[in-house]
Amino acid sequence: MTLLGKRWSGLVLGTLMQGPVFFTDLKRGIPGISDRILTERLVELADLGLVTRTVVDGRPIRVRYELTEHGAAIEPALAALASWAENHLEPTVEPPRH
Repeated sequence: MTLLGKRWSGLVLGTLMQGPVFFTDLKRGIPGISDRILTERLVELADLGLVTRTVVDGRPIRVRYELTEHGAAIEPALAALASWAENHLEPTVEPPRH
């Protein structure tokens, strides 16, 4: 729960559940997350063996992230948590950003 309790961790995992993704695409898929926080979460997830990081040669060099077998195994738990939230929490409306 410590991992999932950290802001953005669930969204990062949920986004990676859709398949391998490059850093820039991952950032684009999680509005509001900073480069620094996304990097921190990815390092934490990689250190736990939940995500792999692959450097793809080319110009520019790109970094692809993908869930490991252990990382993908959390999908049922995240789905159950999302279902619970839909059924038991009030939807929140974010104020407009200026």
